[in-house]
Amino acid sequence: MILTDELNAIRELVTRFAGEHVAPRTDLYRLTSFPQDLRDALARENLYGIGIPVAYRGMGGGWLHMAVAGEALVESGCSLGVALSWLMHVLISRFVFFGFGTDEQKIAHLPSLATGACTPCLAISEPGVGGHPGKLTTSAREEGGVYRITGEKAYLTNGPIADLYVVLAITSEQDGRKSYTAFIVPSDTPGLKRTEPLDLGFLRPCPHGGIILDGCEVGEESILGRKGHAYPDMAMAFRRIEDVMMTAPFVGGARAQISRIADAIRAGGIQPDKDTASALGETVSTVDSLEVLVYEAANLLDQYHIDHPALTSVSLFMRQTAGMVQDRIGEIVRMSGIDAGQPCKALANDIESSLRIAANVARITREKLGRSLLC
Repeated sequence: MILTDELNAIRELVTRFAGEHVAPRTDLYRLTSFPQDLRDALARENLYGIGIPVAYRGMGGGWLHMAVAGEALVESGCSLGVALSWLMHVLISRFVFFGFGTDEQKIAHLPSLATGACTPCLAISEPGVGGHPGKLTTSAREEGGVYRITGEKAYLTNGPIADLYVVLAITSEQDGRKSYTAFIVPSDTPGLKRTEPLDLGFLRPCPHGGIILDGCEVGEESILGRKGHAYPDMAMAFRRIEDVMMTAPFVGGARAQISRIADAIRAGGIQPDKDTASALGETVSTVDSLEVLVYEAANLLDQYHIDHPALTSVSLFMRQTAGMVQDRIGEIVRMSGIDAGQPCKALANDIESSLRIAANVARITREKLGRSLLC
């Protein structure tokens, strides 16, 4: 795909930002909390506003703009953790608040989200059960137009720094089938308490953590989207969007590693054999092809939302290809005998670990796809 002048401007902006503010930091892969100065820098460049209309103080653009920015942020910054924290912020801002918010909710929240004054968090998963809709227990009981939310959420990206939580809670149950509603719950709501931050051991400095809700009271005006339909409308759809958009940082991460491997080979005066050179060329060509797929998938999101029938298959293929690329990069490092440096090693670990986390979900999706052909 040939990028427009606007998309190239986004790429150049993020590339410059990452080169100045992310790449020079040698401490990021050790930090368990997101540096405030880096958040401030992202906000100053209006990077939290990508995907949000200018009318709400955003930068404009859509999913393709975010994909281009996400790739550039990792390629030039060599930090998947920084990119993940930023990406989840902009995905939730665009998909959840802009996509489901009423006019009043958009006016109330989008400007502060776009400028980085407020950090959002989508709170679905719970301890021990993840996001399985049949096993979630957080509930919201209505009493006179007021909802009291009780439960615990866990594994939340940006959870420890969030100002607004979008909490999925059970609002009805019939014949064992639970219906969920999404509520906007500010972090200072009485009864809401953050749990201790969770150090995954990778994806640093992206913060993860949980919240406990003990009878948190919110009104009807806090409901986002259709009452009782939050799981299919929001949770399932967000997973599909996340599957597409996370591949862009993986592409940037692959490019960052390849660039540093080539630099290390040249700096060491190493003459790679034909097998190493061929493997490097094969990996570059695969990454180039994967980039085209990522951009086209993001473009499909812009045109068809999540309704294009090929998105699931494309997402599965992109994740599988990203894993193959990462395996190949590891082989090249071993074949050449070079040391690409600790930030590059941390990046490789981040990508490998992230792909492992998503492996089970991908397996289930493939199985469902296969079974659909047999019905």
